Amino acid sequence: MNNTYFDIITAKEFEVLQDGKKVKKTKWNRVGHAWPSKNGDSLSFELYLLPSQRYVIKVQDRKEETPNDSVPF
Repeated sequence: MNNTYFDIITAKEFEVLQDGKKVKKTKWNRVGHAWPSKNGDSLSFELYLLPSQRYVIKVQDRKEETPNDSVPF
């Protein structure tokens, strides 16, 4: 069984004073986690902002769509 998980993170830049000079720093925040599907063709992820809502990213090549294949929104 593959128990590989990935952190989803976001960066926030800010400035602090060090020795009277402004220095840029970056803070990384974990905002969710992701995991690969069993067959490896997609990643599922969940964001902490929207718990219990799963999203899927297909990582395989997809055939080119024709206008009839489009999903209306």
